[in-house]
Amino acid sequence: MKLFQILNLRNLMMVFRNIRRAGLVTTLRYVISDLLFDFKYGVETINTKMLDELEIDSPNKIHGRYYEGTNAYVFATMFSLIKLDVANSCFVDFGSGKGKAIILAAEKGFRKVIGVEFSIELVDICRNNIEIFKRKTKSKTEFEIVHMDAAEYEIPAEANLLYFANPFDETLIAKVIENILTSLQKYPRQITVMHLYPQGNMAFVQHPRFHLEQEMTYGYIFRVEPDR
Repeated sequence: MKLFQILNLRNLMMVFRNIRRAGLVTTLRYVISDLLFDFKYGVETINTKMLDELEIDSPNKIHGRYYEGTNAYVFATMFSLIKLDVANSCFVDFGSGKGKAIILAAEKGFRKVIGVEFSIELVDICRNNIEIFKRKTKSKTEFEIVHMDAAEYEIPAEANLLYFANPFDETLIAKVIENILTSLQKYPRQITVMHLYPQGNMAFVQHPRFHLEQEMTYGYIFRVEPDR
């Protein structure tokens, strides 16, 4: 990551937006943690991407949100609330973008991380970032990147932490919820769901099968178990 790559009008506008929403001190904390992450590994996850800039062959493109990498500080704060045996766990990021969240999960020591993304351009960037991260860290985490619409993704038996950083709207969340419950029925287990920046998206909150464990400024953590 070179400094000139992030000094652009869009990033400056994002910084000012966050200052208005969260204040100067919190925004500085976000910016510094993101800069440190990219410079530490030599990856590129900071620059946002609007959906109309990306090649996406999916009817669900209208339900998607623009790409903005998960903030490292926010991820660490939310993750600290979860009790999970990460060495024997599988993390799935829906709308994985450039791979920021799955790399953060690998830092935590997850046995396996999976990214599901419908933009081939973001998938290519993600795979490149992962290769850089693996060379730098010799990480033992198993990575899998799936170029697929989240609505069509069959959630595997090993997946027990499902991550959503405001990737799409309630319409698509509802379809993914159906897939989660189907997976639970086929492979009974407890699943944790982390939903960041819901922005009024109440699909998980309103569903009777998803039990709210934690609520913070950044989002929600849910637990879902097999139907008894």
